Amino acid sequence: MSTDLPMATQEPDHPDARADLEGWAEYAKEKIDGRPVIVSVSGGKDSLAVGLLLKSAGIPFTCVHMDTGWESPITEKYVREYLPTVLGPIRILTSDVGGMEEWCRKKGILPTKIRRWCTEELKVKPFRGYLRTLDDEPVSVIGIRADESKARSEMTEWEYSKTFDCDVWRPLIRWTTKDVIDIHHEHGAKPNPLYIMGASRVGCWPCVYSRKAEVRAIADQDPDRIDRIERLEAEVSEIHRAKKEAKGEVRTDDGIPTWFRVNGAPTPIRKAVAWSRTERGGKQLGLFEPDYEREGCMRWGLCDTGGMEAGQ
Repeated sequence: MSTDLPMATQEPDHPDARADLEGWAEYAKEKIDGRPVIVSVSGGKDSLAVGLLLKSAGIPFTCVHMDTGWESPITEKYVREYLPTVLGPIRILTSDVGGMEEWCRKKGILPTKIRRWCTEELKVKPFRGYLRTLDDEPVSVIGIRADESKARSEMTEWEYSKTFDCDVWRPLIRWTTKDVIDIHHEHGAKPNPLYIMGASRVGCWPCVYSRKAEVRAIADQDPDRIDRIERLEAEVSEIHRAKKEAKGEVRTDDGIPTWFRVNGAPTPIRKAVAWSRTERGGKQLGLFEPDYEREGCMRWGLCDTGGMEAGQ
């Protein structure tokens, strides 16, 4: 693994869990200092890897999952039925208002890359509310790795969070994707089936940050979700129009609520799906259909083997 990470991620020397688990466990327990450890479980590979690491090190922890009401049913089943058999009980946290759709109707808008209110309402607030019920100051553990993005490469392993009023710990900050997959194999842990189907991430289904290929994959694998987005766009559009009229304002095309924008323009989900099936430039249909499952199982080393199977 490359060590050419920004200085922000270079913590004081301590044992590497991948080379010296026992030494790392001693270091970690000293840092934790008896505080309750809370692991945020998304249903993704990194949060499971964090749990597996802590379990290997003999560090007690509690798992929580923020249910946004917008994850894939496959992910929710995986979190509720399979992960507890590996990590232990998982506490499900939700917003008092409801999930994504309820919040969209309440606000009369859909989340966007610029106004991404969904994280605050559906994840941050429920989690913060839970932490405040604890008697002792906790340590919040999240599965974030430096090689995922430039922003994450600048994060530290330990950091105090004013938002949550506690320390945030990122044990995997210097891990690679291979390290994460390896610890799954070491524990015989099944990955979220969406990875085997070719998904690169398994959070909101879809996220407003979804890439072109991800939009296409969701349309191919879960057409009901596209129907659901189409209905939501129509409902929120009507709510948005009524609010504008009540204020004596005229809604422009730029104000039409859509889940995605293509080339900066609001694009209804059906048009976004059609665009996702085109090649570069957005006009010509792709000649070859992607083989999501083949790509997914190859990444996890599960193709044509009798080894670890995807979670059911």
